[in-house]
Amino acid sequence: MMRRLVKSGVAGGMRWTGASLVRRRLGRRSREPWIVGYHRVVEDFERSARSAIPATLISRTMLARHLDWIGRRFDVVPLDDVAARRETGGSARRPIAAVTFDDGYSDVYDLAFPLLRSKGIPAAVFVLTALVGTTQVPLYDRLHLALSRAWGVWRSPAEELARVAADRGVRVAGLDASVPPPADALRALRLLLESLPQADLESLAAALETLVGVDEDALRERRPLDWDMLLEMQRAGMTIGSHSRTHPLLTLESVSTIRRETSGSKRELEARLGAVVRHFAYPNGWFDAATIQAVDDAGYLCAYTSCRHRDDARPLHTLPRTLLWERSGLGLFGGFSPSVMGCQADGTFDRAARCPLNHWN
Repeated sequence: MMRRLVKSGVAGGMRWTGASLVRRRLGRRSREPWIVGYHRVVEDFERSARSAIPATLISRTMLARHLDWIGRRFDVVPLDDVAARRETGGSARRPIAAVTFDDGYSDVYDLAFPLLRSKGIPAAVFVLTALVGTTQVPLYDRLHLALSRAWGVWRSPAEELARVAADRGVRVAGLDASVPPPADALRALRLLLESLPQADLESLAAALETLVGVDEDALRERRPLDWDMLLEMQRAGMTIGSHSRTHPLLTLESVSTIRRETSGSKRELEARLGAVVRHFAYPNGWFDAATIQAVDDAGYLCAYTSCRHRDDARPLHTLPRTLLWERSGLGLFGGFSPSVMGCQADGTFDRAARCPLNHWN
């Protein structure tokens, strides 16, 4: 509530003074496309948020509000047009925007795809190629489900998690006695994802699932797209891009893993879809010099982040996105707020969400 109060106050002040309009007309953002990113699309946000990461969810109803707001203020274009506009410097009557979805959940096909077609809005979906057409879900989903169950049944969940990690030879700095332990499953998930390579995360996920069980219904809700769905969306004009093969945070992985996740996913998509794949979204938006080089070597035209850091030598490989979810555009009283969405679009909130990473080491 306090965060919503602050955002609403800032947004209202910007709208009342006209400062937000000035930022869009004169600032750097006015010369660049606004690229938005979503993850899962659900029917009932409150129900789904009880077992999922809330910030990865948006209801179909709220997505429609977002798309309508964007469509009234921007020319929404495919990602290939974004790249062309960046390279040629072409001008437009209105600012341009692009819509993207990460991870390749089947609910994008079930709920977002019909909505996009009905509104005539182009979009892109970035998929995890090793999961397409399977019953597997992203590793972070498995970990979140297992950690949520652990936090519900273990007396001292942080201590138990530290023990499970130690038993498998996995050391996590944030689980030792030198710092306060994570207070809930979501904080524990973030700690693990941002400090461990994928092999260690796989080991922990398997151990946790053995100890606390698996929620099969929740896994089914997160089922991935299959190849027929992707082909249908591609034929309808949607851009299909890569989000890696298995969603590791590439900055924590070896060079060989980075290349397998970037080049390998591109080859798989092109072989199955019969089209050149030009676009890559960094898992979690994380990148560094090695990942940029791997993306360049793989032959991607563009790559997308989740922060405002840019590589001036290869700007098309560090295109920023604004990741949105159910509550990104809410005002003080819980309803959709055009002022708050305006501040999302013009970058007013970027300073508060400044990326803490050093991308160049």
